[in-house]
Amino acid sequence: MYNEILKKVEMEKELRKAIKNNEFILYYQPQVDMENTKVVGFEALIRWNSPKLGWVMPLEFINLAEETGLIIPIGEWVLKTACSQNKMWKDNGYSYDFISINVLPIQLKDDNFVYTVKKVLEETELKPEYLEIEITESVMMESLESNLKVINELKNMGVKVALDDFGSGYSSLNYLKSIPINTLKIDKTFIDGICSDYYEDIITEEIIKLAHRMKLEVVAEGVEEENQIKSLKGKNCNKIQGYYFGKPMPSEDIKDFLKKQL
Repeated sequence: MYNEILKKVEMEKELRKAIKNNEFILYYQPQVDMENTKVVGFEALIRWNSPKLGWVMPLEFINLAEETGLIIPIGEWVLKTACSQNKMWKDNGYSYDFISINVLPIQLKDDNFVYTVKKVLEETELKPEYLEIEITESVMMESLESNLKVINELKNMGVKVALDDFGSGYSSLNYLKSIPINTLKIDKTFIDGICSDYYEDIITEEIIKLAHRMKLEVVAEGVEEENQIKSLKGKNCNKIQGYYFGKPMPSEDIKDFLKKQL
């Protein structure tokens, strides 16, 4: 327990340095259209290359960043970096729809969050429709009423909103009808089982049908195998994201990826 406390204190110290010294990097994972296999979007994913700790994965530091409130400046950095990169790629004529970023509960609770999004869009001169905010079910449920207010403000600005990890949390249809989203992202746990588990296959198909009737786009996460592609195509899933088409990559590799679509 003592060692864990020391490790936590050390990581917090290094995390504060990382913000100051700009040690974070954004990787981007493609989202691909099922019909034509073209890249239509990217999810921005943070990585940390610490001079002292080496490469630190998000699972190792995001919770600590939330506990300490450091996620606010880190989240703002992610937003600015993703929007700047987005604008650069758009100005270069690359064809895709948006870049999405993940938002955590403490960020939604921040009174300045909507203002920060608006300010960053203005500073980077990025059109709001080229940005997508991803929230999970559990994030929404923490303070549903206030979070709905924030989501509605973002939607009114023209920013897209996706509900991430659907099926791993509450999965309440009542919540689903209440949240003004554009896209539903089906959690990887369902995708893993669609070719081997009869019930998961049925549930995934019905989620897709329901989402389409609600005029929502559907993204399947964690797609890694050819048979999953065939199954999702048969279910009319709109987009897929996963190692089958591309792992998270630094911006230099994504640039090469996009050049092929010009």
